[in-house]
Amino acid sequence: MEVKEGALIIPLPLKNGGTQAAILGLVKKQVDDKTDFLITGLKENIADALFEEMASLDEQTALARHFNIMRAMKVDEALYREKFDDLINQIWLNFFNKMDASHVTEPSGEVSQLIDILSRRVANHYKVLIQETRFRFQTLLKRDIDDHPLMPKFYYKCFWQALETLPLSYEERSFILPLFHRFVMDRYGQILASANRTLIDLKVDITIAP
Repeated sequence: MEVKEGALIIPLPLKNGGTQAAILGLVKKQVDDKTDFLITGLKENIADALFEEMASLDEQTALARHFNIMRAMKVDEALYREKFDDLINQIWLNFFNKMDASHVTEPSGEVSQLIDILSRRVANHYKVLIQETRFRFQTLLKRDIDDHPLMPKFYYKCFWQALETLPLSYEERSFILPLFHRFVMDRYGQILASANRTLIDLKVDITIAP
């Protein structure tokens, strides 16, 4: 692999492998803080968005569906938040040695296609920044990297899997996913920028595989 401008990772007083782990931990901390901020706002944004829709709904079943979603997102917030965090954390833990997201299940039905469409849309929009972050991870971990924990597809899949902890039907959970895209992933650039900025501050340069 070719290192542009000579990668300089600041030395830390840690045992072998500790420097990379410490830097990766700092990146994750910044990412977690930004993600937590966005998902915390998701509950209120979803409530407002669904409440506006409810005003124009006539069918009792549609009203009940929207109410169930609002109630579950508020009352059982700790359930899906904890599950989401656990799934994301496991990806990061695995990433230090290899990229392994096998614990994240593949969505079923129409949601699988929707997640694919949405994640590709976000990935294309932030293609340059995703690539830059990937190259810096290559420098840090000293290996070729294709996927990393900040890929949009993992955020969508982990969130969908986390929603399975809620007492909602498949259809009801399906209504939440586009709102996750709207209120969280539409600001995904903030998460990426936070990670990349941390790597830059820690002098992790860009490595491009030949």
